[in-house]
Amino acid sequence: MSTTPEVVIEPAPPTAPEAAAARAAFAADVSAAMGTTWQLAADADRDLVGPAGAFWLARRTDGEVVGCVGARAVDLADGPAVEVKRLWVSAAARGLGLGARLLAAVEDWARDRGATRLVLDTRSELEAATRLYRRSGWAEVPAYNDNADAQLWFSKRVG
Repeated sequence: MSTTPEVVIEPAPPTAPEAAAARAAFAADVSAAMGTTWQLAADADRDLVGPAGAFWLARRTDGEVVGCVGARAVDLADGPAVEVKRLWVSAAARGLGLGARLLAAVEDWARDRGATRLVLDTRSELEAATRLYRRSGWAEVPAYNDNADAQLWFSKRVG
């Protein structure tokens, strides 16, 4: 019998206090990986709300938030897509498959809206995330945006 509490993934506004705390933890993890302070702009996630965006929290049954992910519709030069943003899993919850479950929540949301492609950008220092993307069927692609903080770009077909 497992002693690991169940984790539920549920929609949440990115401005909710728990979501803001999860996004701050995401930024802290990115900063630690980079070896320098990295911060999200105050309005960075304003578009992770409906109808063209969404945000989810992963919460243990005891209420502890252990992960998050966001998504937003984007119009790229080669067509529309859904962009994954702010995928984060707390150190205490890593290794439980939660990152893959959070990505699956975005994939389901994207399919429900008729999207056929997901994209994301990331940093090379986020090695565990990069491994997760590759294991989950994502392929590295040329840069699709001009994000100065990104070093790697990925895409995945859905639907």
